[in-house]
Amino acid sequence: MKRYILLTAIGPDRPGLVNEVSAYLARNGLNIESSRMAVLGGEFAIITLVSAEGEAADRLLTDAATIAGETGLQVFLKPTIAPDQRALAASVPYRLVAAGMDHQGIVHELSRELHRNHVNIESLQTRVEPAPVSGTPIFTMEASVAVPAAVKIRDLRRALLDIGDALNVDIEFEPEA
Repeated sequence: MKRYILLTAIGPDRPGLVNEVSAYLARNGLNIESSRMAVLGGEFAIITLVSAEGEAADRLLTDAATIAGETGLQVFLKPTIAPDQRALAASVPYRLVAAGMDHQGIVHELSRELHRNHVNIESLQTRVEPAPVSGTPIFTMEASVAVPAAVKIRDLRRALLDIGDALNVDIEFEPEA
């Protein structure tokens, strides 16, 4: 029976970390189902859903120290369910993009409105980069969300646009393709 394990790891960035983690998983009969990996500051972060059969799953769950020793990363392991076993109410996938001059509170204000409407954030990325000419820090957020079928999209879009106006942030809120 296939089992699922969430592997998260963080540590100082250096070339070869993805190779080392994926090599460990491959040689131990483990499959990467989905993952997110990024360098944030000077740290490398990985969150990976791994699948395995029987003994390989058991071995992984007791082997965080080996992965940590081979990679120098802090490793955390947690059994979880298969992605298709999630019990979510009927929902519609949407994409939310926010962009504007960087300042505190943008993620909080937008996520608070999503939460108020019972919208589930499936994935979220943010970044701050200098504007091409002025060098002004520009914040960008991209999120994939699951909007419950009962939510009136027009009302939610209006609330998000109002937040964007108040924060001086451009908002796009469209169905995912």
